[in-house]
Amino acid sequence: MYRIAARKATRAEVCTVHTTAHYEWVQSLNDMTSAQLRSLSASFDAGRKSLYVGNLTAEAALISAGSAIETCKCVVSGKVKNAFAVIRPPGHHAEQNEAMGFCIFNNVPIAAKVCLREYPDICRRILILDWDVHHGNGVQNIFYEDPNVLYISIHVYQNGQFYPGQPEDESLPDGNIDKCGRGAGLGKNVNIGWADQGVGDGEYMAAFQRIVMPIAQEFDPDLVIISAGFDAAAGDELGGCFVTPACYSHMSHMLMSLANGKVAVCLEGGYNLSAISRSALAVAKTLMGEPPERMTIPPLNKDAAYTLDNVRRIQATHWDCMRPGVIPFPDFKDKDLQRVSEVARAADKNIFAEKFGMVPLYIQKTTSHITRNMVLASPELHKAKRIFMIIHDPPELLAQLDPYTSLAYANSSYLVAFYPSTICDVKS
Repeated sequence: MYRIAARKATRAEVCTVHTTAHYEWVQSLNDMTSAQLRSLSASFDAGRKSLYVGNLTAEAALISAGSAIETCKCVVSGKVKNAFAVIRPPGHHAEQNEAMGFCIFNNVPIAAKVCLREYPDICRRILILDWDVHHGNGVQNIFYEDPNVLYISIHVYQNGQFYPGQPEDESLPDGNIDKCGRGAGLGKNVNIGWADQGVGDGEYMAAFQRIVMPIAQEFDPDLVIISAGFDAAAGDELGGCFVTPACYSHMSHMLMSLANGKVAVCLEGGYNLSAISRSALAVAKTLMGEPPERMTIPPLNKDAAYTLDNVRRIQATHWDCMRPGVIPFPDFKDKDLQRVSEVARAADKNIFAEKFGMVPLYIQKTTSHITRNMVLASPELHKAKRIFMIIHDPPELLAQLDPYTSLAYANSSYLVAFYPSTICDVKS
């Protein structure tokens, strides 16, 4: 084991990410009175009390950022195979021009920018994997238009209600799954935002196997940086999730298969010392070559399954590995399309007419092609004293998809009909 010496980040290094005004503001904390510092701490982040500052904040933040830089540089240069930076304060919430969420400087982006600048021949692409329970808004915004940095965040989104929530500046993206980057960076931002707390090993392993690793392998990074917050760990009441040390170990092990094993881990959030220590130890053991312990993977919950499927559909536009089984609708926008439900209704009309003498009921709407054959009725309905109505979903479609084009095989696709027994029961 090799101990990497900590150091302060330089002004130039910090300002590769942050504005000069933000750097100088952090330095000004050194000279503030206790009363001024208390007032600042209470007013930060829209009064959410997510930040504490003192006279030593600037020094601590510079050491944290500088240590992240040295950790990543040692891994990139080959001085060490991989490394773990145990640093505080964390960084992934810090924006370019402001501190928030216990974060002063954004350590990982600063380290990533320095490595891209100082090692242009051996470090061209960087993957930042953020498994902190909170979305890393700062990291996302810093690299949102950067094609050389892939940011993947697994976090609780809760429809934008979970911290950091919706940004005050509406032009900034939030942690929703549809935020994929912009401009040259389009496709290089992947948000896996859980609908609620309570997720655990089953959901995180599925996220890695279905989304994280396929995209990461296609991206083929030269360096992997893990923004390792452990507030999704079992035992952290604020995070409210149940990821075990074994799961963190397996996720780390999978990431070590990338970039020739060049993995740098930087500590982010966490609010339970026992949960942090157990989880961080499991990751450290994996980095040092110990195989992950065997684990029983719980079943994936329904909401998480839908989230992962939606992420896959959204990212299918940007990544080949996400395309199988997903119809890329934008490719068909200029073609003459007909909904399967319309085809099914046309078939229903013929079958219902033949078996039960039913006929389509005209619906006066401008979108007649959508409502055509939607309502079928018995003949002479207007003479009936009692009417029995059956309202049902379209028939279920069972289809086998081509693994390359994602198109359904017509001869091995089926619609599950419901009508014969239902209508017969009514008529009897």
